Amino acid sequence: MKKALFISLALVIALTAFMPAPAMAAKPVPFNAGGTITYITAGTVKPAGDSGRFVVVEREIQGSMSGNVTGTFAMAYKANVELATQAGNLHGTIKVEGKTLNVNGKIAPLTFVPYGPYLLPKLDISGHWNFTGNAEGQGDFTAWAIFMPDPDGHVETFIASSFTLTGQYQP
Repeated sequence: MKKALFISLALVIALTAFMPAPAMAAKPVPFNAGGTITYITAGTVKPAGDSGRFVVVEREIQGSMSGNVTGTFAMAYKANVELATQAGNLHGTIKVEGKTLNVNGKIAPLTFVPYGPYLLPKLDISGHWNFTGNAEGQGDFTAWAIFMPDPDGHVETFIASSFTLTGQYQP
């Protein structure tokens, strides 16, 4: 009996030592969160020469999020966009509920949508996110925002917005 127990214990130890770590880790579960954007800072935005493009050195948006992470969030981002269409690339960091997410996305050319008696510009953004630091997970995001531009055509005030993050994470 002791010999069988010893052999079993030795086998368990051996299998544990040779089993890849990812196979032992918890399996990821679906991740879903979404919310609205309520505020944007003036940030640092400058022309990229005479190209008609602007470099967003840094701006911050704020809002609320619910789902697998809940609370107010702040996203510092940078971008390079064409002013006339607002199309370009976006890179940023979202901080919410003690967690940090990196986001990378593409801003589609502006569309205009009716809002009351007005036609207002609408941004559509999509891309990828991943947790950094104290959480593990990744996925995709989509977002849209209807806004009032400032006199130079830059985003000044959000009128309506929505975003969704989907993917997988390890809680």
